[in-house]
Amino acid sequence: MRGRYWSLKMGVRKHPSAVQLELPGIGEKAETIGSVLDLTADDVERLKKKRPKALGIVCRRSDCERNLHCFDTGDTKYAGGSCRSCGVDLIDWSVVRVRSLADVEMKFNFFDQEWIRHFFFHVPITSRIEAYARKHGYNGLGQVTENQLEQPKMLRYMPALDYNQTAMLDGTIVHWGRHATACCCRACMRYWHDIPLDHELIREDIEYFKQLVMRYVRFRLPDLGRYSKSPVNGSTVQEARAS
Repeated sequence: MRGRYWSLKMGVRKHPSAVQLELPGIGEKAETIGSVLDLTADDVERLKKKRPKALGIVCRRSDCERNLHCFDTGDTKYAGGSCRSCGVDLIDWSVVRVRSLADVEMKFNFFDQEWIRHFFFHVPITSRIEAYARKHGYNGLGQVTENQLEQPKMLRYMPALDYNQTAMLDGTIVHWGRHATACCCRACMRYWHDIPLDHELIREDIEYFKQLVMRYVRFRLPDLGRYSKSPVNGSTVQEARAS
């Protein structure tokens, strides 16, 4: 498993499988995504206003033959923590559910084995996304993340809103980071981070998810620090890995 982990240093990802997301039954007229690795930044901007479901971007999607799964087994025959489609057990939940950034590379590797998380670790960064990030800097993006997590629809589980309250392609680097690290909705927080739906998020929860999203930002935009007045904790990407 160690050889599959990937590095946050200088934003270089070591992922030998380079899995593509091919969505079956997609016609050219539908403009639905065929492979995230084939997407360009222009594609992202062109498709951002389309409904995510029409693009095939859905939380419970899996492509097990390509090692992209979904680990939400709430209504399936498989044991909790395994893939809802094939039953494979790949995640060390004792690592993922610890509120620590010490094993963040390992956690990111686990996130990356789920279809929807994988998508947001690979979707191309566009000029719009980068401009927003530069405008706010690390500290500003951290505050944006905190503000989003403090919204009532995140603090408490609201069935009518859950699964739909976090923007996707049309969002910002913060929205993308929340999808990638499974703090985009309470349902994802439940099965990835073991936060019950009836639990109201507390300050410690919000701070942990905020820092997790910021690690994603550092990975996707490793040069952001040169445009930011004060990066989070004043640390570099390499220093962040060791913290």
